[in-house]
Amino acid sequence: TWPMKGADCSAAVQSALGLGYRHIDTAEMYGNEDAVGAGIAASGIPRAEIFLTTKVWYDKPRGPAIRAAFETSLARLGTAYVDLLLIHWPSAELDLPDALAMLATLRAEGHARAIGVSNFPAGLLQRAIAQQRGLACLQVECHVLLDQSVLRDICVANDMVLTAYSPLAKGEALD
Repeated sequence: TWPMKGADCSAAVQSALGLGYRHIDTAEMYGNEDAVGAGIAASGIPRAEIFLTTKVWYDKPRGPAIRAAFETSLARLGTAYVDLLLIHWPSAELDLPDALAMLATLRAEGHARAIGVSNFPAGLLQRAIAQQRGLACLQVECHVLLDQSVLRDICVANDMVLTAYSPLAKGEALD
């Protein structure tokens, strides 16, 4: 849903769901979770039939800040849970064990059905996997112009899904 906002975002989400899309991806940083939630609500599609992903921004490096941001995200989205919760970007301040423990807690509480990370390089991804078994997903930019085979191999070896964003390289792959 990046970079859509407001009524345009809500209409796009509602339209996409009407066309058969069932995975909606948003993030705290996108500033559109309220519009995404409105689009989902207006679609008439039962929430259980939609796979909803959101991400907590990198300026929340510890568990308590992650929880607070995620609770705000749930309120904006108008839902009691998401299907996938990700740490959006790593940062130098990231307390990886504390952050991953909070993701696991939110999953155990039923607020996130699956947890993972986004934009983690190979070394940090391997550290995350070693510290928190059960990470379901790595979301990264991935397309024919950006080889992510090293990350893909790590994911495959650890029973994780690699989700591609910008799979057409913002149109450049078409050339």
